[in-house]
Amino acid sequence: LVRGVRVVWPGAALVRSYVTLRTACADVDHGLGDRTHEADRWIGATAAFLSIPLVTHDRAFIGAPGLDVVTLAA
Repeated sequence: LVRGVRVVWPGAALVRSYVTLRTACADVDHGLGDRTHEADRWIGATAAFLSIPLVTHDRAFIGAPGLDVVTLAA
């Protein structure tokens, strides 16, 4: 399984994805814009950067602008 994992190295494009997500969340007062969600934003920004759905049951991501969230959490 580990051989199939893609390592995403930080770079300018990923940082832009992070800034875009943080700004969008702050603009609509989404909780993911709060400083307590620093690690969550990096996870979300990485999914957005890779253009893949974010599969999670963490409610913090629900309704986050620009994220395609797949979850059973309601």
